[in-house]
This record gives sequence, C-alpha cells and structure tokens, in this order.
Amino acid sequence: MTTIVAEGTRAPAQAPLRPPNQVAEQITRRPYVSYTQLSLMRSCPRKFAFQYVENAPKDFIPSSLIYGGAIHASLEGYYRARLEGLTLSSEEMLLCYHHAWQSNLKTAGENTPVKFNATEDEAKVHALAQRTIDAFLLSPLANPKGTVLGIEEELRVVLHPDLPDVLAKVDLVTQTDHVLHVIDFKTARSMWSEQKALESSDQLVLYGVTAQGMSRFLGLPVQLHFAVMTKAKEPKIKLLSVPTDSQRVTTMTETALTTWQAILAGNFYPNPSPMSCSTCPFKSRCPVFAGKA
Repeated sequence: MTTIVAEGTRAPAQAPLRPPNQVAEQITRRPYVSYTQLSLMRSCPRKFAFQYVENAPKDFIPSSLIYGGAIHASLEGYYRARLEGLTLSSEEMLLCYHHAWQSNLKTAGENTPVKFNATEDEAKVHALAQRTIDAFLLSPLANPKGTVLGIEEELRVVLHPDLPDVLAKVDLVTQTDHVLHVIDFKTARSMWSEQKALESSDQLVLYGVTAQGMSRFLGLPVQLHFAVMTKAKEPKIKLLSVPTDSQRVTTMTETALTTWQAILAGNFYPNPSPMSCSTCPFKSRCPVFAGKA
C-alpha cells in the first residue's frame, strides 16, 4: 500500500511529522485525520472520543460494517489479480470475502458480538455476498477500461497548514486515454439516484483532491465515480459520476478546521438522536443512557 502526498510524490519513509500531525498522533494515535473521523466528530463528539481517543470496547459490531469491509476485500483481491494478468473466479473472490470477514471479527475482539438486522443471519449475509460477487463479475466493472493504477491506495493531502494531513483510502484508480478515474465502491440497500450520489459525494470530492498530484503528473483531469452495489435478492451494480467542485473543497476545508479545533479543545459532548443512538455500539457507555448527562 503506497502513501502519496498531494503533490504527487511518495512520502519519505522517515520524514518528520508536521506539527498538526504530531498533535493528531497524540490524540488518536494516528498522525493524520480522515473524512470518517471528522464526520463522526460532527455528528457525535462523544462517539468520536469513544472510538478514536479512548479506544473503548464496543457493545457489538454491525454486520453491515463487516460485510462492507469483506466485499471490499474481495474486490481488492480481484483487481490485484488483474494487475498480475490473472482473473479470480467467483469461488476465489468468495474465499477473499470469508477471510476478510474472519479477520474483521478478530479485529473487533472475540467477545464482541455481531449485530444482524431483524431479517438477517450470518448464512443470509454470506449468501448475499455470493450473489453480489456474481453480479460484479457480470458487470462492466469486472473489465474496467484503461489501466488500473491503484487499488485501496492511501493518499494524503494538506488541505490547510493548521490541519493534520487528511487521509483517503481510494478503492480504485484507473487511467484511460483522457481521464483519471477515481472510483469508490458503496454497498447500499437500494440503488442510488444521481441526486443521492451528489448529496453523498463530499468524501469522494475529497478523494479527488488527494488524487490531484497523480492527475498533474499524468496531465489528466480527474473524474469521480461511485460504484453502487445493492443488497438485494438480485444485486444491481451501477456506476454514478459526480462532478468535482472547488467551492465544495473550500467549504469542506473550513468545516474541517472548525471540527479540528473542537477536537483540540476536547469538547466531546454527546449528541443524541433517535436514528444514531439506536445503532451506536457505545450506547451502554454513553452518559445520556446512564442518566449522567
């Protein structure tokens, strides 16, 4: 896995950390921030602290989280094989999926239960994975145009001198004659509309920023895409493009600065909401539900 800074050069292995990166490492044990971290801090600072500052044990791990990670691992295995001139079969991709499922369970901890939806169990989720892999192999994404340049690439960008490096883990980067394609795979209950893709694209727009160094080096514009894979009896896979937007990057940078200042202040208050709290794996630890808030 290669870490690349925004200017398109490989980060030196022993390069000294910028001061904001040093502070980030002191707070979260990671010398960077990610969109996921910043988004979680905005939605519930208390949950952010449980997860990234205190490394608190979870009450459970959602099956959707393990499933999504395992599907990504099967896709990574497929594209890495293509780089070597090989093609993984459905059975081989499913082996990648099951290996990642077990690995994610170990990471979560042996005593952390998996929480399935009311209509799910482990066998049904694994059967869904098989159907999704089969649908993927029949889709154009199994034979992307152009050259595969990156798979699960870790890219970093300095959005602002006062911010730690912002880390993005880009699922797939491909190059055609005229465009550098940045693709983010998403599993979803139903197919997204173009409007839904646009509304969900802040993270993808950030991924586009992290790929700008590569873009300038190649002299190609960046095109952003979601590859949406539905969780259905007959999974559907669709590639949805979203525009790059410099104004959104400016707004995201301003929001990230405000969020980072809140992290520095240690202002980790609970922000309860019916939808978020019902699925929160730290609910038993939250002062709201312990009668202390």
